[in-house]
Amino acid sequence: MVRLETKNGRFKVMQFADIQEIVDFSPDTENLMRAVLQKENPDLAVLTGDQIKSYGVSMLGGDSRAKAEKIISKITSIFESAGTPFAVLFGNHDAFGEATREYQYEIYARSPMFVTGGEYLGGVGTFSIPVYAPNGGQAFNIYGFESCEWVEELNRFVNVPERQLELYRKERDAIREREGRYVPSLAFQHIPVHEIHEILKRVPEGTPGAVRGKRPFDGRYFVLGDTVRPGAFLGENAGISDVNTGEFQALREKRDVLGLFFGHDHNNSFVGSYQGMDLGYCQSCGFNCYGPGFRRGVRVYVLDEARNGEYDTYTVTFAGLFGERAERPLVKVFYDHAASSKAEAVEMGKNVLKKAAIGVAGAFAVKGLIDTMKNGRRD
Repeated sequence: MVRLETKNGRFKVMQFADIQEIVDFSPDTENLMRAVLQKENPDLAVLTGDQIKSYGVSMLGGDSRAKAEKIISKITSIFESAGTPFAVLFGNHDAFGEATREYQYEIYARSPMFVTGGEYLGGVGTFSIPVYAPNGGQAFNIYGFESCEWVEELNRFVNVPERQLELYRKERDAIREREGRYVPSLAFQHIPVHEIHEILKRVPEGTPGAVRGKRPFDGRYFVLGDTVRPGAFLGENAGISDVNTGEFQALREKRDVLGLFFGHDHNNSFVGSYQGMDLGYCQSCGFNCYGPGFRRGVRVYVLDEARNGEYDTYTVTFAGLFGERAERPLVKVFYDHAASSKAEAVEMGKNVLKKAAIGVAGAFAVKGLIDTMKNGRRD
């Protein structure tokens, strides 16, 4: 396992969310990934799921394992070229055909820059990664959770099942036993927890910029709340799982986890605080899926031993690196306007039909007016 250490008391983590690439890997995605690594030189990169766009048309049929290996090999080569250690989580779109998460994990694990977190915390790709101070003591810890697990007895997806939470508690307490304290930690996963709505503000329907909640929050509308840090944006609703397993409360029990961070919802990028713990999003960075235009990017987290219990975070965007110049502008424009969900696609379809109906009605009205004018002239 790659040993991770602080540099001058600091440790920099970079989150890559929803790369969602296909065999025809977007040059804009690759350029963004290479550029942010060169600019920021992170100590660890965390890929928070949906590295592969398994639902893409070009991914249908054929050898699923060969396609997955080609995409993953491209991704790992980017981190190898930069000399950046990386850890991997999985999302709801990674596995397809025979390219299971377990199979994909083994491909990532071949890379010399891959960081394993020891034994799984109860899910494929989950991890607990220690970060050491040069003197040998543990300075920080980085957790990764499996957040979209199908539970047969519930017949639905859940965020993080109790089994994982118990393993987290054992790991957390073992660190305290070894180090004599709870170590400041960051946690990552693909799907957001229900409590993400607590750092949003409920507003009336029709409020500019408001998004409609889903599942238990359906029918309510939200904007960014007062605790959200500057430079944030909210572009879609939170794609939470069906069941709240109590993960948020488990992670805040001992105040060791400073923040829990997500991907999944490509058009969201913000960090806010609730009950003393941060929750936040990193926007998507891939150009072969829907996303926030040239604001596609990554989120950086900087832990500092001198500021125990605090960290800095900011994003690095495509626009900030390259301006508004994509190598495949038509593809980028298409995905900028693509629906983020089936529900949004249906809503977009309704709006198109509504506009079409208005257009047709308008055409008939104009035709009627012209006919009336003609008839009037004949009279």
